[in-house]
Amino acid sequence: MDHKYRHKAALIAAILFLQGACFMPSLVSAAGSVDTSQEEAAVRKAERELLVAQNNLIEAQRALIAKQQLALQQATGKTYPEISSLPSNYSSAAASSDGNKIRPYATAPVIRPVELPIETESVPESLKPTILPGKQAVQNEAATSPVVKMPKTVNMADIQQMIAENHGVLAREEKDIYTTEAAIPFTFTGFSRRESVDAVLDALQAVNGRATFFVTEGEMRKNEAAVRDVLRDGQELALCIYPKPTESVADVCADIIRGKELLKTKYGVDTQLVKQFSGVVRKETQEAVAATGNRLIGTRINAVQSRHKDYPSAEKILPEIFGANTLSATRGGIINIRMDWYTKPDLAAELFLYIKRKKIDNIAYNAFGDVSGVNPANDSAYALRSVGDILADTAHLWTYPVPKDRYLPQLQRHPLIAPNISHEALVDVLAKRYIGEHTVKEDRTVGFEAKDFEKLDLTGNVKTDEPVIFLTFDDWGYDNSINKLLYVLRKHNVPATFFVLTHNMPDNPNLLRAIAMEGHDIGSHTNLHKPMSTENEHKKQVPTESYEEYYTDVKTSYERLESVLGDLKWQDGSPVLTKMMRPPTLAISDMGTRVILENGFEYIVNGHTSTEDYAAPDLETEIKRIRDGLYYRGKVRKGAIFVMHMTATAKYTATALDIILTENEKKADGDPTKFRVGQLSQYLNGGYSQAKTEKQLRHERRKIKWWS
Repeated sequence: MDHKYRHKAALIAAILFLQGACFMPSLVSAAGSVDTSQEEAAVRKAERELLVAQNNLIEAQRALIAKQQLALQQATGKTYPEISSLPSNYSSAAASSDGNKIRPYATAPVIRPVELPIETESVPESLKPTILPGKQAVQNEAATSPVVKMPKTVNMADIQQMIAENHGVLAREEKDIYTTEAAIPFTFTGFSRRESVDAVLDALQAVNGRATFFVTEGEMRKNEAAVRDVLRDGQELALCIYPKPTESVADVCADIIRGKELLKTKYGVDTQLVKQFSGVVRKETQEAVAATGNRLIGTRINAVQSRHKDYPSAEKILPEIFGANTLSATRGGIINIRMDWYTKPDLAAELFLYIKRKKIDNIAYNAFGDVSGVNPANDSAYALRSVGDILADTAHLWTYPVPKDRYLPQLQRHPLIAPNISHEALVDVLAKRYIGEHTVKEDRTVGFEAKDFEKLDLTGNVKTDEPVIFLTFDDWGYDNSINKLLYVLRKHNVPATFFVLTHNMPDNPNLLRAIAMEGHDIGSHTNLHKPMSTENEHKKQVPTESYEEYYTDVKTSYERLESVLGDLKWQDGSPVLTKMMRPPTLAISDMGTRVILENGFEYIVNGHTSTEDYAAPDLETEIKRIRDGLYYRGKVRKGAIFVMHMTATAKYTATALDIILTENEKKADGDPTKFRVGQLSQYLNGGYSQAKTEKQLRHERRKIKWWS
């Protein structure tokens, strides 16, 4: 039915309904009967007009179809069946009336376009382009559909050339910036609500932070004032795109070029940073970003999730973003917040500040008189910097994983023993390569006996006549624990050795790289932290892994360390990555030590004092444990190796070291209790032997044995 008549009939019906509602009381007689003759007449009139309109429409369609048939008959010489004047279920009687009564009629049919049969062979050449698209026309339609809105300065040929020259390279979605700079980048999207943008800008200004705001082409046009406020406050502006699932590589290329052009001409910003607003990043988008010479910025932590829309506070959101085990943000890890998502207008700004307070401020070292932000020399806090700022600091940027062609040749490992070496020969090699610990004896091992340990040095001290001690840290952790250690070591200008557990390390390679760049040795603590020997329910020592499993574990640990440190060397050319191994729980076994030496590790390092800092009940206890290991008969215990941890459970270690090192610096030179901290790799240099000296052996033989 024609829209004109539909609207007219509907209007008449509505007017009559309202009139009936207004005059209904006057139509009620004293006897309670209702006079509906006027309303019925009006309804019948409207129905008749509606039917007339339907009939007129049908007649018009019939005439149009007849003209189409005539045109085809003239073109092809074929005839088509004549279309009847009215559909078979239409009753002409319905259009007439007899007084005030309507005769029955059938429901008007749904009118659909008539699809006429067309035979390709019979269509004249002159009519083919208008009736049937040819093969070439179909190809052109596929190539240009949907229509791409091209920038004025670029055409489709230019884009196709970009794509061809890119050779299918996909841009990596950069969720982390690989940098050793102590900085965390925040990104913000969503400009549709001005008050939310203003709240975020005020929050950044309050904490002296700089972030990257990604703006879409539509937002550049609709939210110009908010976008200009971002620039006014000195924040970084970059391009946000929202590709449709059906868009091709060329389409996305056009989106990027057009958006960048608008960003430059309207706001004076030239950027290579591109971010997808939301959703899974498709390969087409990755290829388009690469083809246009840009960087695809992703998100390590997406702080805004769908279920959080109506949340009332940041305190309720934060645990669902980071989780209970994620103790801090990570340097270089991008955190994204959508400003216009929450029902509460300023919740995005509140969440940003809460993340900073709970997951970034806790990274800084604050103890006694040395407080970040108060002591100008305390540089332990992480800065809030924009993506562009961090990328511009090329001195701290690096490539992860390190390309293997950059690996130092000294990192190649060569087995120190043959696979079929005898047990006795293994012990002789271990005597030179194993720095033990006095509690690790035959009751904490598999495959070694008491007579074997008589050949091994269990003092845990490096052989030296200097008042030097060595600090070592095991396992792995988050920035909040490791950064505190790095600050204390940097503050006192002392080196250490970090024996790294590599299973979770790839989640934060920047932190490992930063440890090494600050002048510390790196050794392996295995990949999965499976000890060589452990006690079962029957109080018997048993291995935790087979030979093959442990071999893979040890090999994997070194390869993961290489992927971060393979190109780093000291000024003398020696690699930062050492060939030292710290056994988990310090326990050893015949099989495990064979695996380590077969993998080319040069030293198995336990130590003299394990402070058990992961279980220290308070700071005083931790200080006492370190001091007990430092001195013997009023003098420094020369060559003592301290076993500590870099995990958050060792919460007093950094402060305890700070106090001890501060006190040590106050002592006069020549004081027998004054020590210096050595670098382990300078002593365990491949040619060093831990084998007992003849003097040690004579001394042990002369000891009085009080047991049979």
